[in-house]
Amino acid sequence: MLSWTRSCLTPPALQQDQANELTLPPFQQDHAFAVFEQGDWLAELDLLQLGSALQRSAIARGGYDGRSFDVMVAIADVLEADHGWSFEQSDSWLERMGLWEEEV
Repeated sequence: MLSWTRSCLTPPALQQDQANELTLPPFQQDHAFAVFEQGDWLAELDLLQLGSALQRSAIARGGYDGRSFDVMVAIADVLEADHGWSFEQSDSWLERMGLWEEEV
């Protein structure tokens, strides 16, 4: 409510100056987006590496235990929700990682 009151009392020219202070020049916007994308890719890579480590552990033990299974499914959910993977893509990944047998 207070910010609305301030915006009503602030002259339009000053509002524009304040808005310009909040925007980044195009080269800085490009850099900020690239940094964000790189962080997103690194987070996805971390998830995939965790999945690979869990798969190696499951192979050594003869299968996934309950906790590892749940973590693998959670990884697939995060890949869908936060990294743009389709359900089919994450389901195929889980199948390749050995969580369930391929239908024959």
